[in-house]
Amino acid sequence: MNKDMNMPAVFSASTEITILFTGWTTSTTTQYIFTLTFLFILAIFNRFLGALKFQLERSWSQNTSPPILLLAPVNPRQNIRKAKLSPLPDYMRVHGDEDEEETLPVSNNNETRSTTTRSLKRDGPRKRMSLTCMLPSWKASGTWSLRKDGTRALLECVRALIGYFLMLSVMTFNVGVFVVVGFGVLVGELLFERFSQGTSGWQEGTCHGG
Repeated sequence: MNKDMNMPAVFSASTEITILFTGWTTSTTTQYIFTLTFLFILAIFNRFLGALKFQLERSWSQNTSPPILLLAPVNPRQNIRKAKLSPLPDYMRVHGDEDEEETLPVSNNNETRSTTTRSLKRDGPRKRMSLTCMLPSWKASGTWSLRKDGTRALLECVRALIGYFLMLSVMTFNVGVFVVVGFGVLVGELLFERFSQGTSGWQEGTCHGG
């Protein structure tokens, strides 16, 4: 069974390698050099696609205008009431002030205990609901768009295919292929890392990474 396996287990420096299928076999030194050049450019191009995706995401986020919050005008003739024990008017009160106001201790000990008991009974379901809120929830960054989401999917798919292709090429255990792919990743990072700011995605030779 081991004799039928063509995948090598140790590195070799031979110029005759087969990548993915038998039709891609470098029988001459010229073909071997062209293959290494192609893998080198492909590794750089894969990093370029990562930077391109980041630039598109940033452009789309800048074009999305933030929501405008409109405050209702306050009638100066209207009597502005203030909450008890709060320096803020009612229309500026923060949600939850009512609960804090109700749970404040009073002078009578019996009333304090009864107020605390009522607050515990009232907050019991709320605490149970807070546990469910701790579960991860899905929230989209924006509405679905064929142009944006389709472009994201296409770029990520191409990067995945290139990453798998480079990984399988390195698995030939050829020294030249290994060095060229690694050097292509290095050059790609030097050229395009500043345009992507360390975004994660499909990476050359490792299928998935930073």
